Amino acid sequence: MFVFVGCSTEKVTEEPQVTPEIAKETVRNLELYNLEAPKGSKYEAIVTEFDLGKKEYLSKAGKIMPYNIRGIIGVPEGDGPFPLILITHGSHSNDDETKRFDTGFDYVVKDLAENGYIAVSMDMSKPYIWKYGDGDDAEKSIPIANDHIENLILANEGNNPGYGVDLKGKIDFDKIALAGHSRGGETIFDITDDQAKRGVRIKALLSIAPTALFEREMPDIDVAIIVSEYDGDVQLDGYNMYSMLNAKSKGLHFVTLLMKGNHNYFNRNIQENDSWRSRHKNLDDQLTREQQESFLTNYAVGFFNAVLLGKTDDFINANLPQPNKMYGFNVKTMYRTDKKIDLVDVTTTDDFKAEGGFVEATVDSWFFKLDKVLIDTVTSGIEPFNIRPLINVKWTDRNSRVNISPKVQDFSRHEALTLNMVIDSADELNKKDASQQFTVELKDAYGNLSRVVLPENMNALERTPGEMDYTPLGDMVLTFWSTASPVSCINLPLNEFKNLDFKHIESISLIFDKTDSGSIFIDSITLQ
Repeated sequence: MFVFVGCSTEKVTEEPQVTPEIAKETVRNLELYNLEAPKGSKYEAIVTEFDLGKKEYLSKAGKIMPYNIRGIIGVPEGDGPFPLILITHGSHSNDDETKRFDTGFDYVVKDLAENGYIAVSMDMSKPYIWKYGDGDDAEKSIPIANDHIENLILANEGNNPGYGVDLKGKIDFDKIALAGHSRGGETIFDITDDQAKRGVRIKALLSIAPTALFEREMPDIDVAIIVSEYDGDVQLDGYNMYSMLNAKSKGLHFVTLLMKGNHNYFNRNIQENDSWRSRHKNLDDQLTREQQESFLTNYAVGFFNAVLLGKTDDFINANLPQPNKMYGFNVKTMYRTDKKIDLVDVTTTDDFKAEGGFVEATVDSWFFKLDKVLIDTVTSGIEPFNIRPLINVKWTDRNSRVNISPKVQDFSRHEALTLNMVIDSADELNKKDASQQFTVELKDAYGNLSRVVLPENMNALERTPGEMDYTPLGDMVLTFWSTASPVSCINLPLNEFKNLDFKHIESISLIFDKTDSGSIFIDSITLQ
């Protein structure tokens, strides 16, 4: 008699686990990465102003707003169809109806057209004129933008209402993007929502030195935000927009600090140099108007090339280190993809173990009663974005380190390890005139070690220029660093780490082997 117990005809296979006899160690020196201007075929372009006539809008407040459907358009010579970029300006005059700000972006229109885009800068001045109502400019901007889109649809069908240039069959309405400056950089989200209800899908948004005045629902869309370091108008509001985007929507999200830039020099029709109203005292190194224009045109083309045309090498992406310079200008950047996974909890030190250093969980807050740090990492008055949990790491001995236990060990489906952090400029452990520098180590389950040494002079690891400042408040004195210190990223493509089993990563270590002392705040550590 034969007795079969627990038998199966199904073949059972197990994934082999190979343990190396000798663990391997590798070290690579990361180089500073500078992103060059986009390259590609240039087009001859026709750029012209247009006026399609007068209309009126009755606002919810009962005010009649007259306006013209007018602006400036750039069209590449060629058959097309070409992607469409619509540009809206902000609130720069509230009483003078004769001022035009749409034509202040003529250089952007021209450059986009020469790079294969149909670009339209729309006159959106009337929604900001006080006598037609105050505080409802977003509502009143929506119908004007819709008029432009409807007329462009007509022109594309061969029923040109008066653009002064042939548009028949030239516009690719599957690739529409919006760009907005200042208040316009926030209004483009309202326009996007309205167009979605009308069946028109906006694919990407470029928000230039935007306000972030209101909490709102955010569309699932690719967004790039430019923030100017010396912005004396809206300050660094774009960082709060970035926080809201990441919390409420999906898509590729980018925020770029243009170092030494101001608010107004993006628009040729705004003459004032607003940088004196920023929190920075020494403005001798401020960018010129021409430099800011050069940055914006290349940034716009690079972003739209990446998200509309798939030319990802023209812009920030996970497979490359974060750029120290973009198109010749110093920047600090952050980005987020839909593949993002948080590896640590920064509300507690549980995931962090210091060797020869100090680790503490703390918070930065817009509200002084909740604030525990001297620097301002840019938080909002809107909850829950009024609090930023942080891990403070300090060291006073070279070769101190922090070992981090990631919540996910399988890195194999991701492209990059991203450290979002900022130097504590108020702490004298960081030298005044030198960037921090350290080594990032990954260790797998088999004991293999791979280290990437960060380069010197990385913008993401430099102190923010400023000084200790003081403000009396009742019977208190508030102490703080005089200038804002926004968080930025160190992006480490995983292909920089060699000879590791990325399915079984055991630890991440920050090794402070390049400087004798320092203090940093960690906002997050993620896979992208």
